Amino acid sequence: MIVMKFGGSCLDKPDDIRRMVEILKRTKSLQPKAVLSAFKGITDQLLNQANSARAGSFNIGKIEAKHQELVDSLPSAIRTQIQPQIERLIKELQDTLTGISYLRELSPPVSDRVVAYGEKLATHVAAGYLAEGGLKGVPLSDSEAGILTNSNFGNATILEESRQLVRGKLSSVQIPLVAGFFGKDSAGRIATLGRGATDYVATFIAAAFGCRTILYKDVDGVMTADPKLVPNARLISDLDYATAIELGRYGSKVVFEKAIVPAMIAKTAIEVKPFEKEENGTLISGEGAGEATSYMKDMAMVQVFGIHGLNVVGSILSGLDQLYPDDPITVAPLFRNEMALITNESRSDKVADAIRRIGGDVTVNVRKGFSLVAVIGMRFQQPRVYESLRKAGVEPTIVIKTPSGMTTCAIVDQEETDTSVRALHEELLAS
Repeated sequence: MIVMKFGGSCLDKPDDIRRMVEILKRTKSLQPKAVLSAFKGITDQLLNQANSARAGSFNIGKIEAKHQELVDSLPSAIRTQIQPQIERLIKELQDTLTGISYLRELSPPVSDRVVAYGEKLATHVAAGYLAEGGLKGVPLSDSEAGILTNSNFGNATILEESRQLVRGKLSSVQIPLVAGFFGKDSAGRIATLGRGATDYVATFIAAAFGCRTILYKDVDGVMTADPKLVPNARLISDLDYATAIELGRYGSKVVFEKAIVPAMIAKTAIEVKPFEKEENGTLISGEGAGEATSYMKDMAMVQVFGIHGLNVVGSILSGLDQLYPDDPITVAPLFRNEMALITNESRSDKVADAIRRIGGDVTVNVRKGFSLVAVIGMRFQQPRVYESLRKAGVEPTIVIKTPSGMTTCAIVDQEETDTSVRALHEELLAS
């Protein structure tokens, strides 16, 4: 058995979907389970239309046209079977957005419900292309596939009980087409799973069955740096779970922390492979090694002054951990009753307010406009990272060694992100 995830950036045109069908045909003897993202660009369009509806108007014409174009490329007999399902989903989406427009309100559960239509539509369209190729694909989503979650809308976690449910729901289905990105909570509400969600669904299903996952991407595999910034970035052929988790935690666009965890617990391998060509890509397992750079833009530094006693530090950190359990906040060491926390700009003001409530008499200041640039590798220490950046003319605000000891993070002005990534790769990883 094998689980294959096909990302939305790979699926845009009819020929892309037909390539996916050919891959499934070649692996038919392995009983493939397919997990799909929404087609390219659709999730962003759905989010935009949800926000437009909250403002009073919306237009899903482009979303409907995109899926209709893909359906129209199918033979007429198959198109007749698929068309009613697409029309049903488009009508449901239209009705949901109409409700948002009427109430002028967009709650997290309703937002998650809207964006889930991208994957639902994709699985039904894909079923038509499998039928064209002589295969039977069964579209399934959320609880239909056994994916139950908590109620942390926008960044939910799959519940452990889903392992047995997944096996029960998918074992007898020859080629399930599972909608990635979301599941259902105990109240039956759709909850999306956050960054890298479709990868997460795929690796969770593979862990439930004890088999490997192939994540098809629009890149060659996991690289030593973002090749868009660093042309001489190299492919990492073998990567261990811990390094992959660090990469995902500190900004990788290819591997995601949540997606690695189920595989690591179950000791199942993950292959990250290019969709467009027949190459091996990167194998993530208990073996391997790997060193790389990654980065996160739109970061803020929350400075805390006037801390008296380590018990205050403990209260602040434990309180933030309860508020943001799935969003790690990087902490600079305590120095002269001062502490700095690095977090995303979008939640930095809320983090600051929480610190004021928890910390009592502390003074809190928020500075925005930073990037976090990370080097993953045990051998890279703070002085070496600092000097590599200074050599390139970058003066980092802070250089931090993370608690794992595997990663060194530099906080730099956002406009110096590209220069910093290139400098660290050239000085530390190029050879």
